[in-house]
Amino acid sequence: MKSLKLEDLKSREIDYSKIVNHTQDVSVDSILCIDHHDREKLDNYIELSLNQNPKYIITSSKSEVLNDRVLRFEEYQTIFDHVLHEIAPNYKKLDYFGITGTNGKTTTAFYLNQLIGVDNLFVGTIDEEKKYSFTKEKVLTTPKLFNIVKLISLQKNNIKSVSLEVSSHALQQNRLGNLKFLISGFTNLSQDHLDYHGSLKNYLHAKSKLFQKGVSEKFVYIDSEDSKKIVEISNIESYSIGTKEENNVKLINFNDGIVNFSLDGNEVECELNLSGPKFIENFLLAFSMSYYSGLYNLNDLIANAKNLTNPPGRFETINHNNKNVVVDYAHTPVAIEEAINYAKSKYKNVIVILGAGGDRDKRKRKKMGEAATSADHIIITNDNPRNEDPIDISKDILEGIPLNKNTDVILDRKEAIYKGVESLKENEVLLILGKGHEKYQEVKNDLLPFDDIKIAKEALELRS
Repeated sequence: MKSLKLEDLKSREIDYSKIVNHTQDVSVDSILCIDHHDREKLDNYIELSLNQNPKYIITSSKSEVLNDRVLRFEEYQTIFDHVLHEIAPNYKKLDYFGITGTNGKTTTAFYLNQLIGVDNLFVGTIDEEKKYSFTKEKVLTTPKLFNIVKLISLQKNNIKSVSLEVSSHALQQNRLGNLKFLISGFTNLSQDHLDYHGSLKNYLHAKSKLFQKGVSEKFVYIDSEDSKKIVEISNIESYSIGTKEENNVKLINFNDGIVNFSLDGNEVECELNLSGPKFIENFLLAFSMSYYSGLYNLNDLIANAKNLTNPPGRFETINHNNKNVVVDYAHTPVAIEEAINYAKSKYKNVIVILGAGGDRDKRKRKKMGEAATSADHIIITNDNPRNEDPIDISKDILEGIPLNKNTDVILDRKEAIYKGVESLKENEVLLILGKGHEKYQEVKNDLLPFDDIKIAKEALELRS
């Protein structure tokens, strides 16, 4: 079977707006661009896609499918790079800001997007605008490179930069290909995704891939024992954020909505209208990445700071008739503990609702229960049970909670939220943790519509 070259592709009439990169997106006259390390799987995908009558299928010379519409290329990666360039010719010329860490990626990237301005594209877990409607593929924390390039091509505004959440999975799987970052940021590391990485050491090493020559030019990090390990592994210039004299960015004070910090010895004052655990750290990381990128004026960044808002589902506060509810994405032991402790600094009593995802790291569930014990009342419920028995998940969480703790198990999440709202008294808050911005629950193989914020508002209306 003949293998083709780039010149063969250029000689054909190709509508690059019709190129797709997943079998679920194939339709009549579309062009599928696909490869796989496993030849048998690749050919199965191709045979399946041919049933949808695409114009062409662009693939590698590994394929053994004989069909006039299957174009097999000797140098598939060269072809794929050409396709990406044709979809969005400017994508390599943009400035990329990458943020990784266990907690705070979304919030930091969201702040960064707002600080930089309208010519920056935010790419993260929140898809309120249905930006990924061009694909039926499941949207990941960090989309694959094809979907990022496609997203860039669809922007109506002339964008100059991209703020991108970078997950450990994406780094381990090289999902971003040869994408280069102008500057990156590291938030923190705590137990998560160990079902995939196996150990915290492997998890940290996956994160560290972002901070190497050829991937990022430089990076900013929040000072911690884990970030010190990242610095040791890294071979690029870095800047630290903390409260010590040796930190490049030193937090001096935060009071009454005013944050004071020094930036390379120069004192900076910003007005902030933000709330939530670690928001100061996330803000300083976003601000520092903007500043150290060398692209933005310090006074403009200071002026933009007062207009920052939290992303949807990140310590999102709902007040109704003196009843207080907060919806947050916290789903790791550390994030749960931080959310509760922050709430306790603002309210007399804290009621917390939480669950754990099914088919994921079971080892962290007991620690999630332990983290929740600082709340005054705990309600364990369903998160995304997937294919696990919700009762088994709740038992795993309960192992970390003392028997004498005020705890309920209400597996119906809507019922749990209604119960939590009903029990609220003056100067108390209900923390609904785990799902944040998500608009569905994963149960078995179905995505069932479910919105914590919407349900909480309904419950508040009914119980007022």
